[in-house]
Amino acid sequence: MRSERAGRWFHGWRVLVPVCFLWGMGLGCGSGKESSEPEVPGKESSSGTQTSGSPPQPSESKQGTLWGILAGGPQDDTGTSVAVGRGGDVVMVVSQTPRQDEDRAPVAGERLGVVVARYSPEGKVRWTRVHPRMRLSELRVAASPSTDGAVFLSGNAFLYSANFGLGEAQDGFLVRFAEDGMPMWQRRVGQKVWSSSADSAGGVLVAGEEWEGEVKDPVLTHYAADGAVRWTRRFPGTGEGTALRAVALTPSGRAVLAGQLVGKLEVDGKTFGDEDRKGFVVLEFDEAGKLVWGRELPGVDGRVTSVAVGPLGRVTVAGDFKGLLMWGGTSLGTSGPFVFGVGKEGEVRWLKQPECGDESREGVSAAVDDAGSVAVVCGDVLTRFDADGAGQESRKLPPQDCSSGSCVLSATGIATAPGKGWAVTGWQRDGAGVAWNQDAFLRVVTPR
Repeated sequence: MRSERAGRWFHGWRVLVPVCFLWGMGLGCGSGKESSEPEVPGKESSSGTQTSGSPPQPSESKQGTLWGILAGGPQDDTGTSVAVGRGGDVVMVVSQTPRQDEDRAPVAGERLGVVVARYSPEGKVRWTRVHPRMRLSELRVAASPSTDGAVFLSGNAFLYSANFGLGEAQDGFLVRFAEDGMPMWQRRVGQKVWSSSADSAGGVLVAGEEWEGEVKDPVLTHYAADGAVRWTRRFPGTGEGTALRAVALTPSGRAVLAGQLVGKLEVDGKTFGDEDRKGFVVLEFDEAGKLVWGRELPGVDGRVTSVAVGPLGRVTVAGDFKGLLMWGGTSLGTSGPFVFGVGKEGEVRWLKQPECGDESREGVSAAVDDAGSVAVVCGDVLTRFDADGAGQESRKLPPQDCSSGSCVLSATGIATAPGKGWAVTGWQRDGAGVAWNQDAFLRVVTPR
């Protein structure tokens, strides 16, 4: 990241100063918070406020961005996950890592850490929390729609333990924050944790993994609001390469788990997969953790990176593949992104291939709005489908505030912002050759 980008750099602990784009909506710009106090885990930045406006570009305005921020410092900053919670508040997590590639030299002031921030539906900063000196992976956030407004952060402390103000967090961890950003409790989910989905009662569903020697078993756990385990399922016996990592909750409280399956999986008397065979599997469990239905897509190799559920309980699954992907009477081949629909009781619905930009390694992320429409981001492209999978419409997410004139971006996550559109996060690189700088971005994109 550039360390001298006026109005929106990390200087000391100035974090996430947003650049708001007031495009015909009359919205106020968010405020940044600044502090020069010593580094304290979970320290909230102080009450200093700065507002930075940026005039809209005609091309950006046409893309329908309601508001957005670009945040960074000398290090590489990535928005790794976004969620929308109570009242339409938007929550994001930013991973800060020093430059580690061979081409770019380290720069002064680089930070290693995690920043969690909460914004109002209009882009006002509610709070930011800086957690310094942490090298973590697979950072994800979930936001509770319940009245308590809780926020959940999960990730993997793969080298050293983390500390969010509640003592050491090791391996695959889960932390629950109150609506004001104060940590409440934390749990070890497993050796690894991959994704989470907040429920309507203040609890959270989490997909993880437990290891015993070379064996890696998928684990699915539903935690209550107080951190107690409502139920947990461990799935032994699968083959190496199994990755059941994407979760979502239905409006009725059912849990959805999806991912790559290698070998056989037995769940409540039902068998999915076969020896030495790869495929995708989608499983739905009731509120007690018992299997309701399961669907298998045999013979496909790839990854499921996102699951989303609509208001009628219909499931959307997204990811990328190689080989041949078949779902119902539709097939995709030979590789690329995919998104398919499943009925609320496991019925086969539709299969489509969304567009991706050049920077597509972050994978595909999907969200479903209140009308059942599906939005998918891959690279710098957002693709929208009608509830029945028809009406495909794609558009580019343009770089914003690109000072070098040579910028690329890639989305890492998307969440539905009710009544507004979609909240999208990821990274933007500004500059070419070995001089580029990487910032985290967050924007709320409106439908056309």
